[in-house]
Amino acid sequence: MEMRKSRVLLAAAGLLLGLMCLWVRVAWLQLGLHSHFVARAAANQQLRLKLIPKRGELLDRHGKVLARDLLVSRVAVYRPQLENIPLVAAKLAPILGEPVGKLRPRLEETRGYRWITDDLPPEVGDRIRSLRLVGVDVEDETRRNYRLGDAASEILGRTNRDNTGVDGLEYQLDSRLGGQSGWVTAIKAGANRTLRLPGAEHRAARDGSSFVLTLDAELQSIVERHLARAVDTLNARRGFALFLDPWTGEILAAACVPHLEPGKSKNWTFTDQFEPGSTYKIVVAGAALEENIARTDEYFTASETGSAELFPGFRLRDAHAHAGYTFFGAIQHSSNIVCARLGLRLGAERLYRYSTALGFGAMSGVEFPGEASGKLRPVAHWQPRSAPTISIGHELSVTPLQLALAYGAIANGGVLMEPMLVREERSSTGKTVRRRAPQPRHRVFGESTTAILREMLCAVVDSGTATSARLAGFSVAGKTGTAQKYDAASRGYGRGMYIASFAGIAPADHPRIVGVVVIDEPPRDLYYGGQVAAPVFREIVLDLMRRREGVIGPIEGPVAARPPAVPAVIAPDLTLLPARQAERRLRDFGLRARFEGQGPRVLFQTPGAGQPVDRGGSVTAWLSPPRDSSHSRLPDLTGMPMREALRQLSVRQVRPRLTGHGLVVRQDPAPGTPLPLEGSCRIWCEVPEAPPRTAAGAGAVTASAHRP
Repeated sequence: MEMRKSRVLLAAAGLLLGLMCLWVRVAWLQLGLHSHFVARAAANQQLRLKLIPKRGELLDRHGKVLARDLLVSRVAVYRPQLENIPLVAAKLAPILGEPVGKLRPRLEETRGYRWITDDLPPEVGDRIRSLRLVGVDVEDETRRNYRLGDAASEILGRTNRDNTGVDGLEYQLDSRLGGQSGWVTAIKAGANRTLRLPGAEHRAARDGSSFVLTLDAELQSIVERHLARAVDTLNARRGFALFLDPWTGEILAAACVPHLEPGKSKNWTFTDQFEPGSTYKIVVAGAALEENIARTDEYFTASETGSAELFPGFRLRDAHAHAGYTFFGAIQHSSNIVCARLGLRLGAERLYRYSTALGFGAMSGVEFPGEASGKLRPVAHWQPRSAPTISIGHELSVTPLQLALAYGAIANGGVLMEPMLVREERSSTGKTVRRRAPQPRHRVFGESTTAILREMLCAVVDSGTATSARLAGFSVAGKTGTAQKYDAASRGYGRGMYIASFAGIAPADHPRIVGVVVIDEPPRDLYYGGQVAAPVFREIVLDLMRRREGVIGPIEGPVAARPPAVPAVIAPDLTLLPARQAERRLRDFGLRARFEGQGPRVLFQTPGAGQPVDRGGSVTAWLSPPRDSSHSRLPDLTGMPMREALRQLSVRQVRPRLTGHGLVVRQDPAPGTPLPLEGSCRIWCEVPEAPPRTAAGAGAVTASAHRP
């Protein structure tokens, strides 16, 4: 009896222990592992569906759509679920526009899951869905559509299969164009079904911003059409062109021909650099005028044989043999020899300073990936031949964008502008989020200097090296350039390999557009810039003139009537400073020094200390007492360049009235008239004609280097 009782107690104890273990296990599952099993249940029963945002649009300056998202459908089949292939083929073929006899073998050969077509209109996808065919799946997705086709493809860029930007502006602006994806929680209902429940957790997708670009869609098409025709006709390797508004820095068109396949194309107008040749001569010409080291009527010797030795061991050639030219005529006929002489007279330091002031040798900061900076070595690395060689556009490289911005400064009165590709950003609701205004960088030349430069460039087109850009009744200014190409195989200039270019301003009297056209490797018998690049510019301007509304037409919108305002700085006090120290101090303020007279220290300066000066402008420092230092009488302006005459009147606070351009030939009131004047001083200017060939000026400097 005792044994039976003990067995019962033992069984009861074992049962109690088992129940306690079970209770502990249940408690652990309910309390300790609760979150773990909740997560497992959610993983097995719920899923998050990704909500794809709509990518923003790219618009041109007039609101025309350049790139937008389009909804498309694609169809796939799952072979194990296709029970009646002939029936499926018979129903799909009419909708897909494909013969049944061609579609059926494709379905029969399919193994597993396979896409059979894509890029279908959404309504076609809906028709296929309505058939409810087992084993046939229809998915909707967005694809990027470019309204201009290949035109502007290098600048707009492209997106990949996931609608993510991988090239051009699509890549540059991707973070804002692409928006932000969202998600929504759904319940799994079987193997291939999901249900979205009301009130489920979610985060809405945020559609991307749209961007208004500075591009003009019609001008872009015009440029590409004429550029492609020239490249095809000449059988050239390639061509690229860039056009911009000189007053705002807005890029209106950037074209590249031929169009390369996706993944290999580049926007050569921003990313490629080349030797500019004679188009670069505006730098030495503008610097010589601004520094007042040469008059437009000053005569320089060239060479009747077409070749001249500038200094021992350094010889240059002109394309046309001529005994000599005036400064004005040297630019008109693109004399290498004379321009190189000007470079020697200007000196390496000043040539480098004006080159960098015009933006050469540095990236412009345009909103585009992969921009090149060009190549301009510091003066410390120049050779004795560098100044004359760089003066004619060799021994350095530039991008078309840099060259266009430099000519834009000549067109707008001397101000270098920041380039613009994006005008404004708009939210998905159409509200303007950000708008960019034109930004001037600094002044490089005075207005009088650029007026003379434009006259020179007009003469180049009218009767110089660019007559093929001439238009009857319409003023065009421009400069041609022809440079040999570097050949990596021979490690030198390639024989018969040239780059021909033309930089133009239209109309020259009231500039509205600046363009650079480059033809790479034209034929060996037709390779001058005036022969192959200038005609392309002419045809583009002709088409623009035919437009009812366009950049050549009446001024509208943000285009300035005067050169853009440049941020001013206050001139520092230079009194009694040594010349070198005064120059360094001005450089710290972003100003240039111009010295007059001989002496150890600065005795007088204009503008005076504390006066505002355009950033990048100049301050004249007298190292010896200036004539009429009290500025009590009107000076004799006759024979002075227009720029210098205007400066002399400004110093004396006399309001000028200007007629013509060039050198002052007459003034009213007469020299010596007491100041201040109640009225203004009127000056008449004329561009002097070239002196006879035999009158070779003494002391002329020498210059030259390559083809115009």
